[in-house]
Amino acid sequence: MGFTIDIDTGGTFTDGLFTNGAEIKRVKVDSTPHDLTVSWLKCMEEGAEKCGFSNLPDFLEEVDIVRWSNTVASNVIAERKGPKMGLFVTEGNKQTLYSTSGENPVLGHLIEAGNIDTVSQPVNTEELLIKLKELLEGGVRRICISLKDALKNEDEATIKDIIEEQFPDHYLGHVPLLLGGDICKHPDDMTRTHKALLNSYVHGPLAQSMYKAEDELRNRGFLKPLLLGHTDGGVTRVSKTKPVDTIESGPIFGIHAGDYWANVYDFSQVITLDVGGTTSKIALMENFRPAMTRNPDLLGVPLKQSMLNLKSIALGGGTVAKVVDGKLQLGPESMGAFPGPACYDLGGTEATLTDACLVSGYLNADYFFGGNKEIRQEQAEKIIQENVANPLGISLEIAANEIINQATAMVAEEVSGLVKQTGKAASEFVLFAFGGNGAVLGCEVADKSGLNKSHVFSLGSVLSTFGSSVADVSHTYEYSPFAPVKEHDALAEIAEEMLQEAKRDMEGEGFDLTNMKSELDFILYNKQDAENVIQFSSQTWQESDLAEKSMSDLISESFVDAGRDSASADLVVEVLRLRAKSPVTKVNPQKTSLNGENSEAALKGERNICRGTEKAISKIYEWDKLQAGNVVAGPAVLEGSDTTYVVPQYWRLTIDSYGNGAMERN
Repeated sequence: MGFTIDIDTGGTFTDGLFTNGAEIKRVKVDSTPHDLTVSWLKCMEEGAEKCGFSNLPDFLEEVDIVRWSNTVASNVIAERKGPKMGLFVTEGNKQTLYSTSGENPVLGHLIEAGNIDTVSQPVNTEELLIKLKELLEGGVRRICISLKDALKNEDEATIKDIIEEQFPDHYLGHVPLLLGGDICKHPDDMTRTHKALLNSYVHGPLAQSMYKAEDELRNRGFLKPLLLGHTDGGVTRVSKTKPVDTIESGPIFGIHAGDYWANVYDFSQVITLDVGGTTSKIALMENFRPAMTRNPDLLGVPLKQSMLNLKSIALGGGTVAKVVDGKLQLGPESMGAFPGPACYDLGGTEATLTDACLVSGYLNADYFFGGNKEIRQEQAEKIIQENVANPLGISLEIAANEIINQATAMVAEEVSGLVKQTGKAASEFVLFAFGGNGAVLGCEVADKSGLNKSHVFSLGSVLSTFGSSVADVSHTYEYSPFAPVKEHDALAEIAEEMLQEAKRDMEGEGFDLTNMKSELDFILYNKQDAENVIQFSSQTWQESDLAEKSMSDLISESFVDAGRDSASADLVVEVLRLRAKSPVTKVNPQKTSLNGENSEAALKGERNICRGTEKAISKIYEWDKLQAGNVVAGPAVLEGSDTTYVVPQYWRLTIDSYGNGAMERN
C-alpha cells in the first residue's frame, strides 16, 4: 500500500502527517492567509523530502490518498469576507428568521436586515420578481430561499423555478440560488435557514481555493480526488462537499484523535484541549464517546441539530495581550502567522501569549521549532514592557506571568463548565493537551480546573492530522426524520436511500464496493426527557450481509443490542446517520518495551523559569531522547522539534510505551 497525506490548515500553522503504515513523518509550516494553497503545497513538499523523495510529483506517484481539513470557511465567517447575501422567508419571520428567542444573531453578521424579504402564500410572481430586482440592484450576489415547513411542500422549488426562468444561468445577471430544504433535511426552520446562509456565504471562497488545490495536484500528476475533511469526521471529494460541512473540520478531527487515544488507554472520561496559534478548542468525552449537544453554536450561528459539543475561545499563541481601561485583556485579536508574535521580528507590534511564554523561560529562542525558526527574546521583552508592563505599572516578569495566568484561567473556566455539566467530579477526568501550545499550558489548566491527570503526545503539535490519519475514508450521510423508533420501515427506507448514495460516491472515487463497510448511528431523545441525548450505533455490515437480512431487521437488532425498546412511542429518532468506510493505509502507533525511570540521557541543561516574582531552576530535556518508562519530575521543560512540554512543580511525567507523556499531580 502507498502513502497517505493528511493536512490540517489552521489560522497560524499548517500541519502535515505522512505515512505508509510503517513509518510516520510530520511537518509544520506557517499558514499563508492570502492563499492557503501556498502553505498546503509547501507542507506537502517538505513531507515528500522527509519521506525520501527529491520532488513532490515523484512522491505523489506513491500516494493513495490526500485529505485536507482547513479553515477557509471558518476564516470567511470570522473575518466577514463573504458575498452580499439575500434571503426570502415566509411572511412574519423577517426579523427572527424563525428563531424563538427574539432577534436573530445572524443579522448584521451573515446578512443585513435590509437584504431580507418575505414571500406571500400563494406565491405572487410579479411581486416576487419586483422584490428580487430590488435585492439585485442593492448589490446582492447570492440568494437563499428558506420557507416555513419547507420539507412538507414544494414552495421553495416553485420560487426557484420562477426566478431561474427570468434569470437563466447563461445570463450575466444569473444569481446563484440555494434552497434551505436542499442544504439541510432538518424540520427546524431556523436550522435550515442558518445552514443555507452559512453554505452560501462561504461557497465562493471555498470553491475557489479547493478547486485550485485539486488543480495543483493534477498538474503534479496526482489524478485521484482530493478529499476534504467534514465536521462530522468524514471526508468527501471536492465536487460532493457542501461548504457548510467543512466549518471547524480540523478541530473535529482533534476530537476524534482524542477518542482514539481514550480507547487505547481505557480512559472513559476525558477533556480534550487543543491550543493552537489562534484559538483553543475544548471538548468532552464521556463513557468513551465524544459528547454531543442538541443546541450547538457554529461560529456564533445557533443551530438546533445534534453535533459534537466543541467549545471554541479566541485564545492561542498569537493572541494579543493589551491594556484596556487599566486592565489586562487577551484577544480576541490574533497576530496569526504574519506578522505573528513580536518575537518573530516580522513587524509585529503587539504582545502575545507566545511572547509571554518566551519571556517566562518556557520557550527557548535558540531551539524554537527545533532550532529551525529564528525568534528574538529581546523583541518580545521590549513589546511586553511597552504594551503591558508600563501601562500597568508592573515589572516585565510580572506582566508575562499575568498574561499566562489570564490565558490559563480563560481555558480553565471553559473546562470547568464542561465538567460541571456532567455532574461528575473534576478528578474523574483526564486532560488531553495538544496543539502547538497545549503541552505548554495543559498542566496549569488542569490545576485550575481541579484535574489531577494530563496526557501529552509525541504527535501533539499535529494531533488533528493524526485524527484524520487513523480513520478509513469515511463518507457520512444523515437525515433528521424526527420519527418514533417503532416506524422501522420508514427508517429503513431512509437508510436504504443513504446507502445507495454512499455506493455511488465510493465508486466514483475509485474504491472497491466489496470492501466498503457501513454502519448506522442513531441519535434519539425521549419525549419525557428531551434534553437527554441518547446515541448508539449499529453493527458494521458489508453488502453481502444484506442478502441475509433486511435493513428493517438490522435497525431492529440495533435497538435490541443497545438495550432500547424498538416499539417505544416515547423514543424519537432525531438523527439517522449512515457512515460508509473504505479501508486505506493508516497510522498504526506501535508499543515499545519500557526502560528504566532514569531520564538523565535526555537532559540538556537547566534554566530559570520565572513566573512573576517566583523563579525556579528547571531542568531542560530533549523530548526525542526520552525513552518509554523514563520519568521527569517538575519543574522541567521538555523541548521537542515542533512543540514544548512543560512539567510544573509538583507534577510528574512518565513516558509510556507509545512514546506519549502521562502527567500526574503529586
